[in-house]
Amino acid sequence: MGVVSAAPFPHFFRITRCATRAALACLCLLSLCLLFPASTIAQLPSTTPKEFSPVVPDFSGLAADWWTQWPDVTLEQRALWLEDVEKAWQDWSATLPEEAKLSAEVAAISRRLTGIQKTWEKRDALKKVSVLPDASFPADPTVLQWAESDAAVTRGRQRFDGLRLEKSQMDEAVNLSLNRLRETAGTLRDRGKSDPRHLKATLDLFLAQVSHLQVLEEQSMLNEQLAAWDEELTFAGGELTRMLKGLQYSSEVADKLAAARTEEKSNLEELVRERSNTRDLIFESSDAAVTMEQQIQMMNYSVEALENRLQLRKQELLLAMNSVLDEAAADEKLTISKDLVNNATTIRENLARQLNVRQRQIVAWVGEDPKAMRKWWGQFEKVASGLGRVRDLTDDIKRYEAAQLFVYQRQQGWWRTMGNRIVLQFEQLRTSWRNLANYELFAISQQPITLKDIAKMVLVILAAWACSRILNWVLRRMVRKNRTSEQGAYTLWRILNYCIVLITFIIILTMVGLDTSKLAIIAGALSVGIGFGMQAIFSNFISGIILLFEQPLRVGDLVELESGVFGRIRDINVRSTRITTRDNVDILVPNSEFVTGRVTNHTLEDPVRRIHVMFGVAYGTDPEIVREAALAAAERVPVTFSNWQRKTEVWLTGFGDSSLDFKLVVWVNSNAVSSLGDLNALYNIELLREFNQRNIEIPFPQRDLHVRSWGDPAPPLEDTPGAVPSHPVAEERRGSTGAEDWPADGDSDAGGDAGGDTAGDGEGGGDGGGSSSH
Repeated sequence: MGVVSAAPFPHFFRITRCATRAALACLCLLSLCLLFPASTIAQLPSTTPKEFSPVVPDFSGLAADWWTQWPDVTLEQRALWLEDVEKAWQDWSATLPEEAKLSAEVAAISRRLTGIQKTWEKRDALKKVSVLPDASFPADPTVLQWAESDAAVTRGRQRFDGLRLEKSQMDEAVNLSLNRLRETAGTLRDRGKSDPRHLKATLDLFLAQVSHLQVLEEQSMLNEQLAAWDEELTFAGGELTRMLKGLQYSSEVADKLAAARTEEKSNLEELVRERSNTRDLIFESSDAAVTMEQQIQMMNYSVEALENRLQLRKQELLLAMNSVLDEAAADEKLTISKDLVNNATTIRENLARQLNVRQRQIVAWVGEDPKAMRKWWGQFEKVASGLGRVRDLTDDIKRYEAAQLFVYQRQQGWWRTMGNRIVLQFEQLRTSWRNLANYELFAISQQPITLKDIAKMVLVILAAWACSRILNWVLRRMVRKNRTSEQGAYTLWRILNYCIVLITFIIILTMVGLDTSKLAIIAGALSVGIGFGMQAIFSNFISGIILLFEQPLRVGDLVELESGVFGRIRDINVRSTRITTRDNVDILVPNSEFVTGRVTNHTLEDPVRRIHVMFGVAYGTDPEIVREAALAAAERVPVTFSNWQRKTEVWLTGFGDSSLDFKLVVWVNSNAVSSLGDLNALYNIELLREFNQRNIEIPFPQRDLHVRSWGDPAPPLEDTPGAVPSHPVAEERRGSTGAEDWPADGDSDAGGDAGGDTAGDGEGGGDGGGSSSH
């Protein structure tokens, strides 16, 4: 009973073995996990910070880079480092010789070391100052409380913008200080220790190093201040949004805003009256100074009136926001003014330009008189500060309109304010584009050139190009309808095109701020340049104008220049004229060559001209048959022109050595020639074809060659045994090919007899003397 058989439980032992394997695998994985962090930690560097050891400068051989770790250490470490540096400096400065006269450098270095400590004290003091001391964010605010908080935050943002400007200036100062340090280090390196100026160079280098450390401390302090302001302004923006969500209606606020509106309206009416009275007094005085004061006063009235309008708009927006919070009142409508902000911006820009002009006038009047300058500049600063307030009020209205839309959306729902929100987004986008368009790229004669000005110039150029193209299309249409000639249309288009270019140029000069009344001075300067370097260009331009007005040459005329250029005119441009030759080659000929040189115009008045085609036929051909053949050949050429006045003629011009010389005189229409080929070639082909059909022989040159002998007879040979008896040798004469050469006129007959005795039968010579040949 106590023995249990293992056979009935085979699965039990199999499960036990699997569990054992799983346990071993888990144990191995656990050991690996424990070993891996240990090995990894063993490979990582120690997290214990290294002990800080400040580098104290050795003044006997001052290094240029002992301070390079200064920005990387903490403020406490920098304080300890500065103590060591000051101690080393005091010890070394006590050993300086008095005769070296280095007290100024020593005092400057001491001031810089003290300045570093004062920078730290200023940093500690700034940390205790509140960033937005006037800003408060109550739990259940009214509209006026939100407006006061918004004004305080806006002032903080303006201060933050000033700090960012200081940071950019500080970054530039750091670069300048570093460059100064490098220069002094190079100077010390060039001065050996034996040089008497080595000691002063060491002091200059140390002064540059300490000054650079002070600039770095000021930069670090400014960066910390910017970070604190950014954090505080971000928090303030969130609080303003929270206040907008929790605004509460207040009847007391409504009464205050209504009273303020009434007061602003009365002030605005008073300013308008004063401005009108001042305008009437401007032209009553002949004194320029009095007139200038009145004009500045007019600018002040304009600025104050603009401020009152903007303040009135702010109060209207706050009153609308307060009214929509009243649940018992009827639904209020959004009051978004699309024109006020844009008009205020335009007026402010115009007043700023007027102020700039007045300032330049005063500078030209008073010169270097400081008393007069202070008097006028005080009035200018009043106008400038008013323009600054106008800019701030414009920004306030933009924020108030966005806040009004936010409040209306929460009170009246998303759908009812959708259209106004779209308009607001469009206005914001438009404002962004306007700011981008008004970005100043550069200035010409104190006139700023913006992206908007560049776009306007491009539009003017495109408009001028479009006008030129439309004008060209209209003139071509008139030519196609036979309302004007092609040459007249071309000339008119060229002249009007030059006028368009000139007007466009003047408009662009006006847009960039150049005074067009001073073009006479520019023309005088250009005349000097034309007289020297631009003489040829100006000559070609004037010649082109002459060609267009006088019209001795027109587009399509067939011309031949003195230089040998022959072809048709395709274009008459400002500097040159394009001629296409018979080889379809375009040649640009300067216009002055047409005016000063000899030009043959084959189609000036009448395109019909006469050409002479030379040809010859063999002797014995009937001239009348030749005439009929030539006339028939000329008729088959398509460019031949013939009427009762101008008839084709065939002239017998001479008797040549081998042919009867004829000349085909034919009139041709040059405009009927489609391709500028050789007209003689056209007629020669037809003449050859006609002569072949009529069996008219075209001769080739023929010459008679007479060979004759002359000279003394050879002496007789002596008889020798076995010799063959000789015959007498005839007298040998040498002649030239063609005409015969005779020794003298008196011997011609004798020579002819002798030739006749020696010659055989035949005309012109015999067997012994020569033969006739062709």
